[in-house]
Amino acid sequence: MKLSIVFPIKNQTRKLVDNLVKTGLPAFDGLGVTYDVIVVPNGCDKEELDYLAEARKSLPAQLKVSEHLVPGGKGKAVRHGFLLSDADYVMFMDADFATDLEAMKRIVPKLSSADCFIGSRNAKGAKIAQKQTLLRQIMHGGSRFLIRHMFGLKDIQDTQCGFKFFRRAAILPLLERQITMGAAFDVEYLYYLKLNGYSIVEVPVIWTDDPDSSFAHPAKTAWKFYKELLAIKKNKKNYLLKEDERC
Repeated sequence: MKLSIVFPIKNQTRKLVDNLVKTGLPAFDGLGVTYDVIVVPNGCDKEELDYLAEARKSLPAQLKVSEHLVPGGKGKAVRHGFLLSDADYVMFMDADFATDLEAMKRIVPKLSSADCFIGSRNAKGAKIAQKQTLLRQIMHGGSRFLIRHMFGLKDIQDTQCGFKFFRRAAILPLLERQITMGAAFDVEYLYYLKLNGYSIVEVPVIWTDDPDSSFAHPAKTAWKFYKELLAIKKNKKNYLLKEDERC
């Protein structure tokens, strides 16, 4: 079994490299599976790209960097990383390592038992080591309510935690249909899986908010997210697979 770990990054190269060296690579080595790390620069400036290229020289060969800069949202970068993978399973996580990697140790041995595993900050047993700002808590709570009712995802407590694993064969047909390249892409992925009867397992995680993460324009961000949700809902028929497309 092979696992690809995709990191979409936007001017967080130093944070990513530091986290990989100190925490990530030792943890990945201990998983007992073949893996690679795929870094997808997503709107990074030249200084950040130069730093990443230099740092890569001293990192293990299984770390790969997309040859092409991927402008656009996080969803576009994740999609690009998944398409670059040749692994049996793909996952994405954030450069800030907000989700404790203990969850990965619990998920990886069980990967073959479901089509998707998602980290959750709201599932029973989850712990938030450092809380978000009040504004982010309000936005998270509002989007959570909207998503669960708008898409029938009432059994999923947290769709937006940046820590998700997929059986690549199951998610591959969606990558050709994906329309959401921004922050709502998680919803698109989970909605597609639910519509086609694929299994989703929610796993409680220990999560620490990144103090460097913020919204420059909260109202504009929320409106853009809502418009993406409407587009996903409208695209429902396109997510439904034919029998010969299922894997």
